[in-house]
Amino acid sequence: MLAVSIPIIISNITTPLVGAVDTAVVGQLGEAAKLGGVAIGAQLFSLLFWTFGFLRMGTSGLTAQAKGAGDATEIAATLERALLAAVVAGLALIALRVPIGSVGLWLMGGSAEVQGAARVYYAWRIWAAPFVFVNYTLLGWFIGLAEAGRAFVLQLILNLVNMAASIVLVSE
Repeated sequence: MLAVSIPIIISNITTPLVGAVDTAVVGQLGEAAKLGGVAIGAQLFSLLFWTFGFLRMGTSGLTAQAKGAGDATEIAATLERALLAAVVAGLALIALRVPIGSVGLWLMGGSAEVQGAARVYYAWRIWAAPFVFVNYTLLGWFIGLAEAGRAFVLQLILNLVNMAASIVLVSE
């Protein structure tokens, strides 16, 4: 059990590094409002995206049960159903992005400048929803298969790409 947990713990540690890189990159722009916008937007996405954490948790449990039963058909079907749910949920968030963003950012508060920066951050990051949910699903599936090393590699690659993209693409 501990051998499986170590890669998962390490991969979970890499996730906050993405936020730290985003903060550092935006902090270099020298505008407090932009930094505040990233902070508010990141908090909103933490709440919004992790609401769908059941995609990871449920997929891992159902996959582990199917694996324990030796049912390869159900292992594949679990992945297919979870991927479909992930894509539909992600597309639903995109379709509802305007009202969700309006209410969510209003609830987060902040000055007009901070809210403006948060809206820009939100407008870009919401498009990641289907990919985030597919990632949750794949992580859960790998964990359910007791292939935590693959889950770790997937998470590490995604986080490194995200960090590099933040560094390259963020500009004034």
